[in-house]
Amino acid sequence: MSLQYEKSEEEDDAPQLTPEEFLKNQKTAIRRRSLWFLAFGVLITVFLLFELAAGFVTIEELFRSIFFILGLFGLTGGIWGIYYAKKLSLKDLIPSPEATNFIRQGQLTKPFYSYILVGCLVVVSIFQLLTESAVSILDVGDKSAEIAGLVKPLVLKGEYWRLLTAATLHGFFPLHLYFNAQALYGFGNLIERLSNRAHLATVFLLAAIGGGLFSLFFMPDVISIGASGGIMGLIGYLAVYGYRRKRQLPPDFLKSMLINIGFITAFGIVAYQIVDNFGHLGGLVTGAIYGLVQIPKDLHKNPRQVSATAEISGLIALGIFIFTCILSVLLLMKFVKL
Repeated sequence: MSLQYEKSEEEDDAPQLTPEEFLKNQKTAIRRRSLWFLAFGVLITVFLLFELAAGFVTIEELFRSIFFILGLFGLTGGIWGIYYAKKLSLKDLIPSPEATNFIRQGQLTKPFYSYILVGCLVVVSIFQLLTESAVSILDVGDKSAEIAGLVKPLVLKGEYWRLLTAATLHGFFPLHLYFNAQALYGFGNLIERLSNRAHLATVFLLAAIGGGLFSLFFMPDVISIGASGGIMGLIGYLAVYGYRRKRQLPPDFLKSMLINIGFITAFGIVAYQIVDNFGHLGGLVTGAIYGLVQIPKDLHKNPRQVSATAEISGLIALGIFIFTCILSVLLLMKFVKL
């Protein structure tokens, strides 16, 4: 059955935007969002500085506060957004016909692997919340980190499974989970549409392990949890993808990936006391290396087509992560003890 669509009289009479008007509208929308970010950052920062002046918190407690980090993130994001809107041009917004056609081909792809990965993280976090004896939900993660987190001395004693189970756990519930789940879905969705879902599962798993190994080597005394290493692997992969296939992508795709890397790096530097920067770096490097090996340089080769071996590898990687999430739940519920 074919469906026909007929334009209404209102649509026929609707004014068509000129390129200059389109650019102006985009700049206005970006500035509006940036001002909201800026207002949020100012509000949080002023409130915390008031607490500092009143003696409710110390300087050390202020800098270790997750709300101070969020406020700083809002300030930085707002200022950057205003600057980006000022520099925005039509060249940054209008993709080439080749890029438009390439993007259109991936729009019918359903991000099933992204749904599964995010769903697994949510399920494990629910069991974390049920099994924690935290004073508040912001303390969630302390007990579960001891059970299945990346406790470096225990890994060195042979509990290598912690390199994977740590990636299924999250602290600062629900903030840590929310940001990671949102990033995993966003970047995972991009990989499934631009490349192939098999690569999504493989990159995420390898980057989670790579981030864990970096953290183990460079930060041996710190306990780590979270899927950030795997997510940074997705960003590293997409950055390489953006560089190698830039003719087939929107003009600002690579710039967007580099901005993400820059923001996360800046956030990690400021929040170094609560962020595993070497875990992030290990995941980023792993994803970038995988991208350099896998993404074809020849633009005539379709990056969405993969071999049967790659598809099977991706399915195995997804299965391993699902099994790891099940293992984390069993450990949290004390049904098994390794």
